[in-house]
Amino acid sequence: MPVRSAHGFSLVELLIVVAIIGILAAIGLGVSGSMVRTAKGQAGARQLASFMKRYRELAISRRRNIQIVFTAPNMVSSVQLPVPDPPNPIGPTTPLETMYFEGRLQYQRFAGVADTPDAFGNAADVSVGNILPAMFTSEGAFTDANGDVVNGSIFLGVPNQASTANAITVVGATAAVRLWRWDGSKWVQ
Repeated sequence: MPVRSAHGFSLVELLIVVAIIGILAAIGLGVSGSMVRTAKGQAGARQLASFMKRYRELAISRRRNIQIVFTAPNMVSSVQLPVPDPPNPIGPTTPLETMYFEGRLQYQRFAGVADTPDAFGNAADVSVGNILPAMFTSEGAFTDANGDVVNGSIFLGVPNQASTANAITVVGATAAVRLWRWDGSKWVQ
C-alpha cells in the first residue's frame, strides 16, 4: 500500500499558483474593458435595428404609416399616424413606444470613420432625408415627411470611443434594415 505524505503544499508551490492566477486576472481585465465597450455599441445597434424592423412590420400589418422620431442624444419614438384622407386625416395620432439607449450610447458619428458600404451618407449622426420625421409606410417603404422615398443611415456609439461605432441603414424602397459594425478599419455586417 502506498504511503501518503502529510506535508501538504510548499510555500513555493502556493506562490506559483497565486502568480498564475494574478497573470490570468490581469489579462482578463485588459481584454474585457475593450470587449465590454464594443459589446455595448453592438447591443444598442441591435436594439435600434429591432425597433426599426418591428415598426416597419407593424406599419404593413396595420396598414398605417408609422413615424420614427430620432431625438438626440439617445432616444427614438414611434407614432402611428391617422388614416390618410386628403385633405383631412381620419383619426388621431397614437404614440406607440419611446426607447432610450442604455449606458452612454447615443447617436454618434465618429471623425475618421467612413460611410457604410450602402453609402447613404454620413454627414450627420442621423441622416434620413431632409424633411423629418421619417416614417414607414403601409406599403412597406421608408419615406420622409413629404412621402418621398429616402434611404437612411443612423450612426451610434459611446462618445470618444470609436470601438463602439455601429450603424443602421434603411433602404428606402423596401425599408430593409441593415446592421453594421466598425471593426477599426471597415464596416462589417
